[in-house]
Amino acid sequence: MKKILIITLTGLLLAACSDENNNSDVEENNQTTTDTSTDNEEASEEKKIYQIGETAVITSDMYDFDYEVTVDNFELTKEVDGIKIEEFLTGAREEHRFAVVDVTIKNISDESYVPHEMFSANFATEDQLGGEVSNDEFFTEGDKELQPDQEVKGRLVYTTRVDEADTFILKYEFTSDEETHFELPNPES
Repeated sequence: MKKILIITLTGLLLAACSDENNNSDVEENNQTTTDTSTDNEEASEEKKIYQIGETAVITSDMYDFDYEVTVDNFELTKEVDGIKIEEFLTGAREEHRFAVVDVTIKNISDESYVPHEMFSANFATEDQLGGEVSNDEFFTEGDKELQPDQEVKGRLVYTTRVDEADTFILKYEFTSDEETHFELPNPES
């Protein structure tokens, strides 16, 4: 009887020690998971996010100068400057649209530059990593030299589908530490 009691108590002690080790492993795993999600949140918080009407001060990662961008308006349309989406996009369907982003770019650096030569903006859905570059033929103002303290207004034009996303993202300085986003709610969703 004493042997059975000792074996039973020994088994219970081993089981208790085993549970303690498993619990600490679970706690360690939970801590790791928590740390990872915190890291992901911090990484997404590092990206500067703006809304329509807000002005972002952005530093060119490649050329190390500052510029301002304000998204003045965003629309999805079937025609830009008299060009219909069916004429511009081969195989366009009913859901295809031009995504038109009206922007104001201001040179706040000490040097003049041509905006199209110095930076671009990618247009993407929320879950898309890169996105597409604008069709510069619609924003010819971006091909002209911009003097210090001057600004230029124009339209960035992309193609998309009206049903592609509830919110689109305009990205400046993509994949750099200065990556800056503008959230563009889908006006047709």
